[in-house]
Amino acid sequence: MFTETIASLQRKPMPIFTVGLYVLCTGVMAWLRLGPWGDSVVTLNYGAPLLICLWYPERRLLWSLAGTFALMAAYKIRMASPEWSVDGSLKIWSVQMINMLVIGIAVHLVIDLTTRLRRKKTELEASNQELIAREEEISRQNEELQSQSEELAQQNEEIQQQTEELQTQAEELHLANDESGKRQAILQALLESLKADDSKDLPERICYLLTSLLGEAASAAVILEKEGDDLVVLAQAGSIGLPTQRWGFERSFAAVVMAHDRTAYVPDLSLRPDLEGAQTGVRMFRSVMATPLRLAGKPAGVVKAYSTHTHEWTKEQFQIIEWMSAQCSMLMDSRRLKVELQRANTDLDRLVRERTAELQDLVNELEHFSYTITHDLRAPLRAMHGFAGLLADECMMLLNEQSREYLTRITTAASRMDRLITDALSYSKVVRNEMPMEPIDVGHLLRGMVDSYPIFQRPNANIEIADNLPPVLGNEAGLTQCFSNLLGNAVKFVAPGQVPVVRITGQSNGDRVRIWCEDNGIGIPKELQSRVFVMFQRLSKDYEGTGIGLTLVKKVVERMGGAVGLESEPANGCRFWIELKIADSMS
Repeated sequence: MFTETIASLQRKPMPIFTVGLYVLCTGVMAWLRLGPWGDSVVTLNYGAPLLICLWYPERRLLWSLAGTFALMAAYKIRMASPEWSVDGSLKIWSVQMINMLVIGIAVHLVIDLTTRLRRKKTELEASNQELIAREEEISRQNEELQSQSEELAQQNEEIQQQTEELQTQAEELHLANDESGKRQAILQALLESLKADDSKDLPERICYLLTSLLGEAASAAVILEKEGDDLVVLAQAGSIGLPTQRWGFERSFAAVVMAHDRTAYVPDLSLRPDLEGAQTGVRMFRSVMATPLRLAGKPAGVVKAYSTHTHEWTKEQFQIIEWMSAQCSMLMDSRRLKVELQRANTDLDRLVRERTAELQDLVNELEHFSYTITHDLRAPLRAMHGFAGLLADECMMLLNEQSREYLTRITTAASRMDRLITDALSYSKVVRNEMPMEPIDVGHLLRGMVDSYPIFQRPNANIEIADNLPPVLGNEAGLTQCFSNLLGNAVKFVAPGQVPVVRITGQSNGDRVRIWCEDNGIGIPKELQSRVFVMFQRLSKDYEGTGIGLTLVKKVVERMGGAVGLESEPANGCRFWIELKIADSMS
C-alpha cells in the first residue's frame, strides 16, 4: 500500500507533501551547512539535495530548494565566515551556484523526460487496453459471425427441405388438380344425367364414365342389381358385352362382394372356375374388380370393371370405382326419392282436394245452420219484445211496481239477446265473406259516420277528427264497423254526468299508418287489457254490452292485414289504435 501511495505521489505530486518535503530538505541542509559542516566550502553539497527531485519529480520543489540553497550559501559566506575575503567568497559562491544550477537544470531535464516517458507509457497502456478491447470485440464478432453462419447454414438446410416439401406438395397438388378435373367432369356428366327424363339412362352413363376413368385397364363396366336369386344387368359399357342380362347370384363374384360389403378384385379369373358370369360369346374376361352398390344404405347390387388380361388393380382404381359407385347410389336414391315424392305429392293433392271439398260442404252446412238458428232465435225474441211492449202500453197502470220492474227486465233482456245475436251474425259475416281492398280516405269516412249518428254529435259527444289523415288500404264496410264500435265504446264508457270527448289522429311510419282513437272515459286496468279483444269478455257490469264489439274490430283489422292495440290507465281514458298499410305504398 505504501508503494502504491509513493507511486501515486510520483505521478501526481500533492501540495502539502511538497511543502513538507521542502521544509525537511531546507532544515536538514541548514543544520548541516551551519552546524557540522560550518567550516566546509564543498560546492557540491548544495546541489546534492536537489537530486531528491529525481525521486519526487516536482519542478516547483526543485527550484524552490535551489533558490533557498543559494540564499543559504550567500548567508553562510557573508555572515558565518567574515574572515573570508570578498573576492574569494564571491568566487566560491559563484562556483556553488553554477554547480547547483547545472544540477538543477539536469534534474529539471530528467523530470521533463521522466514525465514525457510516463505520459507516453500511460498512452501506450491506454492504447494496449484499447487494442485488447478491440481484440475482444473482434473475437466476439467473430463468434457471432460464426454463430450466424451456422444459423444461416441451418436455415439454408431448412429452406432446402421446405423447397423439397413444396415441390412434393406442388406435385401432389398437380395430381390432385388432375384428379379434381376428372371428377368435376364426371360430376358435370352426372348432373346432366339428373336432368334426363329417362332414369334408365343414368346407370349407362356411369358405366361409360367408369371405363373412361379406368382407361386401358378396363375393357368393360357393368352395374348389376340383385332381384331375388338372380343378378340383373342395369347397364353396361365397353368393347365386349356380357352374354346375358340375368344370371345366378349364389356363385357369382357379386355375392362375395355384397356379403363382405367392401371392394375386392380377382387378378386372374382362370384360377377361379367357381365364379360364374364372366364369359362372353367370343372370349373370357381374365380379371374383375367390383364394389357394392348401396341403395337406401344397404348393398343392393355391384359395380364391376372387367379386363381381358390378368391385372393387379391399384389403390387409385379402387378409389375411382368406389367413388363412382357412391355417386351412382346417391343419384339413383335421389331419382327414386323424387319418384316417391312425386307420388306422395300426387296423393297429397288428391287428399287435400277431397278434404277441402268435405270442409266446404261442412262450412256450407254450418252457415245454413247458423242462419237458421239465429232466425229461429230472433223470432221468439221479437215476440217477447212485442208482447212486452203491448203489455206495457195497455196494462201499465194495472201493474204494481214489482210487476213493472219484471216487465222492464224482460224487455231489456230481449233487447240485449237480440243485439248479441246481431253481433254474432256480424262476426260470422266478417270471418266468412271476402273483403276487397281499396284506398280509403279515413277522414272522409269518419266525418260521414259522425254526421249519420246523432249519438256522435253535440251535445251528446264532442268528437274531434284531425285534418289530413293519411289514406289507408282497406275495406270500407269493415272499417265502418271498426270505427263504429270504437266510437260507440268511447261515447258509452264515460263517468256519469261527463260529456264524452274523443280525438281521432293519425301518423305514418314507413309503409304503415296508425290511426289513434283517444277518449276521456273510465279507462281499463292494466291486468284486464289482455281480455279486451276476447269474445264475450265484459269488463264492467255497470255498462251494457255483448262483449263482441272489440273482438269484431280485431278480426276485421287482421283480415285487412293490420293490427290493433290500446294504451290505457284507470280514470285516464283509453287510446285505441288501428295500424294498416298506407294506400300509396300499394298503388
